[in-house]
Amino acid sequence: MKTVLEAVPPELHRGQAAVEAVVEKVARVQAARPLDSVNIPEIHEEPSRSDQGERRQPFAPRLAPRDLARILHDRLGVECMINHVVVHHPSEQALIDWANETWEVYGIRRFVLVGGGRHSVRYPGPSVTRANRLLRERTAIDALRIGNICIPSRAGEADRIAGKVSAGADFFTSQILYEPDAFIGMLDALAQRDRLPREILLAFCPIRNARNLRFLLWLGVSVSDALYDWLIEDDAVVLDRSLAQIRRAWARIITHQRAQGRDWPALDVNLAPIGPIPPTVTVGLADELATLHDAPANGL
Repeated sequence: MKTVLEAVPPELHRGQAAVEAVVEKVARVQAARPLDSVNIPEIHEEPSRSDQGERRQPFAPRLAPRDLARILHDRLGVECMINHVVVHHPSEQALIDWANETWEVYGIRRFVLVGGGRHSVRYPGPSVTRANRLLRERTAIDALRIGNICIPSRAGEADRIAGKVSAGADFFTSQILYEPDAFIGMLDALAQRDRLPREILLAFCPIRNARNLRFLLWLGVSVSDALYDWLIEDDAVVLDRSLAQIRRAWARIITHQRAQGRDWPALDVNLAPIGPIPPTVTVGLADELATLHDAPANGL
């Protein structure tokens, strides 16, 4: 099982101390459990993706993902993948130039291409599907890997994934998951398609309090009412309950794939802790998920 850690770029106004805090967090996880990659999101000011939840902190500009990636690689030697919102480019050529520069100057060859946050807005740049094709056909990046985002609860997601794979995507990162049913349904639908991604990274997010969960709802993360009530029922055990739910979801998904005899796509883990989650908790969760992944079929 591959383990990827998500590291959010710090807000620029917080200065070098905030950069050092991110480096230290990644270093502590990397020292205890070597990472296959660090996944760095690109944060833009966007509207809520859900009628639920809340965001208490106003948007503030952040360090560019490729700048943080270079720091982490130079300081820690870790490989990074960066998320990039393609629709904000003024033209297709601008995206191609950005990708070539990111490879030639920063040495980054793994991109997660992201679309816009508002369906009603006409953005100047290409769609994600078009961006996949542009990078495949019009860049010369050694061992290029192109990822996209999948949202398992969205209707028709398997068809979207198949179309994006045909256009050049070879892996996907999921929206943050707590419940397995929608993801399992998406896997079943994908199994009926001719074009499958090589890998899907399942995003799991330990949380410490109800505010963390409300922020995830604001981002559009899908959580049933019953699970929401259970997770925040007692402030003292929110973290423990979120970890238990993540383990259950992962075990269900792995068990289902094995029962169906499927080895493709590979299922790996993207850990995206939110708030002050101790690195020891992140490492412990990674170890537990790897154990579940590697356990014999009758051990789950």
